[in-house]
Amino acid sequence: MDIISNREEMVFKNEKDRKVSYSIGLSKKKEGGTYENGYIPVRFRKEVSLENQTKIKIKNAWLDFFKIEKRTMVYIFINDFEKVEKQQEEKSFDNWDSAKDIEIEPDDLPFY
Repeated sequence: MDIISNREEMVFKNEKDRKVSYSIGLSKKKEGGTYENGYIPVRFRKEVSLENQTKIKIKNAWLDFFKIEKRTMVYIFINDFEKVEKQQEEKSFDNWDSAKDIEIEPDDLPFY
């Protein structure tokens, strides 16, 4: 089963005993309007290392599994993805030259 996602997915990183594991957060809306969260384990190619809470778009992935004592453990193997770059708007008032000379008198303010 191939998996392709056209939306942002958040990858969570967990480090324990020098081992790194990843999961993807899922959420769904319940009948009462609240949300229920869950997590699915994911794996990447060996050379991939991501920070906690990295946002990605999945280009190519599939379901895979391994067995532990007759229990099937399912995960998503993400073969190809694209990091979603954080878009930070630079908010600076230095470019507002026309507003630098405006003065507001206390009597002009709408406060009582």
